[in-house]
Amino acid sequence: MFKKRFFTLAIVALFATMGTLSAQEKYAILIGGNMNPDAQYIPTSQQWNGGNGAGQYGFDEFWNDTYLMWEMLIKEDGGKGFADANVHVLFGDGEDFTFPGQDNRYKAGYNNYQVVTDANSYKQTISNTFSSLANTITEDDFKFVWIMSHGGSNAFGSYFYSYDNQKVYDTELATWLGNIAAHKKVIFLSFPKSGGFVPELETDGNVVITAGGAAEVVSKVEEIKKMIF
Repeated sequence: MFKKRFFTLAIVALFATMGTLSAQEKYAILIGGNMNPDAQYIPTSQQWNGGNGAGQYGFDEFWNDTYLMWEMLIKEDGGKGFADANVHVLFGDGEDFTFPGQDNRYKAGYNNYQVVTDANSYKQTISNTFSSLANTITEDDFKFVWIMSHGGSNAFGSYFYSYDNQKVYDTELATWLGNIAAHKKVIFLSFPKSGGFVPELETDGNVVITAGGAAEVVSKVEEIKKMIF
């Protein structure tokens, strides 16, 4: 009798575990910060690529990289298994970035998707998005955060700039992430002095990847290649 009861309980536990695994979800927030910096608000030393490249259409690589990251996460063939509904793209004023002569590679169109951007990348919107997901994501879920912007540091800590020229500090991002229950979180930061975020974000379950150290600027790959080769 005891054995029958034991095996019954074991089978129930097995199906319960399988249900939990199949219910696991992947979530992402992709943030394209301030791509058109005004030196009045963002010093050249804190700008992407040292301010070189901001032309008529700004730093278009901000959009290109945001688009490519979104596509890589959601595409069916060779993608990372994210549902588009779970990938929150925050960019600029809340619209996809387009301009005359733009390479078709970076326009919404993959698998008939007409729009990539979900909302603007203002500081309050970023905060609200994290808060909303904190009510949705469970311990079993996976969270990915990718941020490309301009950044710097001061007496209050390290920060990146939202599209509305607001500083988003390392402590703020750490608090938003801390409110999300997922045991595994990967945070990819691509902006000057992004390494300064590591001490605040490096906790159990977090994997933090930065484009540079706490005092380093961030440059295009092409520029790095020129220095190496």
